[in-house]
Amino acid sequence: MAHWEKKMKSMGHGLVMTSTQSDETAQHFYRVLGYRDCGALTLPFPGYEQPLEIIMAKQM
Repeated sequence: MAHWEKKMKSMGHGLVMTSTQSDETAQHFYRVLGYRDCGALTLPFPGYEQPLEIIMAKQM
């Protein structure tokens, strides 16, 4: 992540985003790295249901 974040910053990006499902432990990893919850996505359509997708962002 540090390598990718450094590359994004060097390219002039001031904000990076990622996402993870609410039932995955990756959300805790991203929060430790400074990412903040900024939204969520649900798919409530029959046959396409899945856990809440947490959208996370970090200011560079």
